[in-house]
Amino acid sequence: FQNEINEVPFFDVQLPYELALKIFRYLGKAELGRCAQVSRTWKILAEDEVLWYRLCQEEGYLLDMSISDHSCWKLALKNCRAREHMLKTNWKNRVGAVSQLHYEPGRVLCDVSCCDGVVMAGYTSGEVRLWDTRTWDYRAPVLAAAPGPAGAGAPPHVSSVRINSSLAVAAYEDGTVSVWSLLLGQEPIHHFQHNQHLQALALAPGGAAVATASGFQVRLESPDDRGFWQTPGTFEIQKLVNFLNLVPDVAGSPVAVAAAEDIVYLLKAADPGRILHSVYGQPVTCLDVAAHEAAFGIKTFGWLLNEPNQILLYNLETNQCVTKVGNSLGDFSCVNLHSSPPNMLVAGNKDRR
Repeated sequence: FQNEINEVPFFDVQLPYELALKIFRYLGKAELGRCAQVSRTWKILAEDEVLWYRLCQEEGYLLDMSISDHSCWKLALKNCRAREHMLKTNWKNRVGAVSQLHYEPGRVLCDVSCCDGVVMAGYTSGEVRLWDTRTWDYRAPVLAAAPGPAGAGAPPHVSSVRINSSLAVAAYEDGTVSVWSLLLGQEPIHHFQHNQHLQALALAPGGAAVATASGFQVRLESPDDRGFWQTPGTFEIQKLVNFLNLVPDVAGSPVAVAAAEDIVYLLKAADPGRILHSVYGQPVTCLDVAAHEAAFGIKTFGWLLNEPNQILLYNLETNQCVTKVGNSLGDFSCVNLHSSPPNMLVAGNKDRR
């Protein structure tokens, strides 16, 4: 005679289903599994979609979905955890699939860049190739180099390549920089020349801006409203640039962040170049930027003064250091800020962590 749909027996009292559900919200996966073995009523309650949807969201799975997108959230959570476990196991055991895109005897691969499944590679032969790995038959067109002087002979080696969703950029050993549109064909839409070899090349992640560093000069290139390329800024700095990034999602003229040994510069077209950070004898070991922040690793004196290496996070609007993270005797070799989750960053260190 018991109404097991609306009332749930909790030992010596009868509780409404909604109230019993609120109590079960405090339980984890293992506790819900044990409660499901108590009785038929408790099993219905312990497998309620609201409870398993909440657990799935708390563990960081399927965050962009609503509760109506899955008919069984308990199974969805199980599949997500199994997939993550498989990925971690494969990563630990170095299990993966390798596809060879191109091999040419006697040529050396100089640099590779990729975006959304499109791979760009530059060679010592001066060739620049593209592959679209999203299709079953990999296309490998050769991007034509900018025309050189008559009788120039063999094209120079490719030193750096960068690609985003709309542009591909290559820098050559002789200081030439070529820009191609991924929509307009294999001929370059823009090229310019430096007097010497480039130390750094940067391409805006989602825009049409290019930054280059050659010698003690940093140069910004971007198209105007009519599509004509121009140079909104050229900067003379004190030391050779080691790292160069363009700030994403910037309206108007491009903004760059450059690290030159132990100095970090914020370079805007309207300003002569502002020093963001400078500590003598503490060189920058890695750099990355997001829309409003820059993160970079610094090498301190280490064991000499018992001062660990750290990563500094700067706000690009206030030009102030927001926080310092990390505590390692090893150098920070890489940092990813722009594609990390909000309020987080990922870094690698020479201590293999």
